Amino acid sequence: MSQPAQQIRFCTSRDGTRIAYATCGTGPPLVWAASWTHHLKLDWDSPVWRPWIALLTRHHTLVRYDWRGCGLSDREQVEFSFEKFVEDLEAVVEAAGLKQFVLFGISAGAAIGMTYAVRHPDRVSRLVLCASYVRNSLADSPTPQQVEEFQTRRKVMELGWPNDTPA
Repeated sequence: MSQPAQQIRFCTSRDGTRIAYATCGTGPPLVWAASWTHHLKLDWDSPVWRPWIALLTRHHTLVRYDWRGCGLSDREQVEFSFEKFVEDLEAVVEAAGLKQFVLFGISAGAAIGMTYAVRHPDRVSRLVLCASYVRNSLADSPTPQQVEEFQTRRKVMELGWPNDTPA
């Protein structure tokens, strides 16, 4: 299956972090707020994401982006927070020049998409959510054990990511 031509560009989020985004396909715009484990170039070779991209570009101009710290976006000395992720989506929408679009949020990107839609209801013509959650596990006064578990998991990912055997 041949892939539509993809144009990769970069924009700058509010805090100066460079965010990579890509457009491909034709038709009304659809912005995909995905989960964090994506790469604009490598997703085309993924047996998981290639079919999604092919489907979404059939009738839409698909706008995708790499999260800060992932893919082609800035990886060094970036701040990670939910608010920064929302600001990154805002930067991509502005850079792509979108006035109104369908917003498709999947997994953690769904929460970001919901927040964006609440803040910019005039821009989101439809909000599509997949594998979403309403609140994260640290909402509503988490116990010290929940916080410690979250921080431990995050540290394991941080330490394991650059290794040849990240498991």
